[in-house]
Amino acid sequence: MRGFGAVLAVTFLLVAGCGAGPRAHAAAVGGGPRVLSRVVQLARAKDRPIPTTVWFLSGPAGTGMAAGRHPIVLFSHGLGGLPEQFTPLATGWAEAGYVVAAPTYPRTNGHVKQPDAGDIHNQPADAAYVLRKLVGGTLAPHLDGEHVAVVGFSAGATTTLGMFRKGHSPSLRAAVSIAGRRPSTGFGGPAAPMLFLHGDEDPVVPIEAGRAAYDAVPWPKTFIPVHGAGHGQYLNPGHPDYPATSARILDFLEANVPVPR
Repeated sequence: MRGFGAVLAVTFLLVAGCGAGPRAHAAAVGGGPRVLSRVVQLARAKDRPIPTTVWFLSGPAGTGMAAGRHPIVLFSHGLGGLPEQFTPLATGWAEAGYVVAAPTYPRTNGHVKQPDAGDIHNQPADAAYVLRKLVGGTLAPHLDGEHVAVVGFSAGATTTLGMFRKGHSPSLRAAVSIAGRRPSTGFGGPAAPMLFLHGDEDPVVPIEAGRAAYDAVPWPKTFIPVHGAGHGQYLNPGHPDYPATSARILDFLEANVPVPR
């Protein structure tokens, strides 16, 4: 995974402008529904804790989850990253009616002294485990576990693409790769449309690496270069490309994993 190194840590200082924010985020003016978040403590093994941040629309009383069964967006952070750095994106998806789940991967997150790029190949299994536990847990009545979109940034995008190996669950209906590389495993199993976003001046994961991942996908796919952009700054709400980027992602999610109305 050459390129997921020290430069990425600098990039995450920029993306960190997204901030963790409070536990409740205003989703509407004038007392409308709010987006709430909670952390679900999960572990695939004793040495693989995977605390997962979940964002969701609150119910009418302002607590608990809104009624109905909601499709899931699983988001994967990059090397040296944390879920809370992407709160604005996650809040927007939750406002649209998705339940958003973002694992904190055990050996690549921002609290680890030396994030281990060599562990990225284990993360697709972590992500699949998180989905199984959530769909089978206390949130199950609120989750549509048959309609899941997966989104990832950088090493998290490689994780996302790595979930689509032979034998993957048909519940994975769509994927978004943001500045990612091709996973070590091949693609197989049920087809799923994919959206690729990549800065054409990315110094960490060159756009050629993103195109190589795109070229390897055998299913419907779209590649959108972010002109003049580097590695992930366009995921920061303060960046001029953020509105178009966030809108493209949400439009793709709604077209391929629609929320029942």
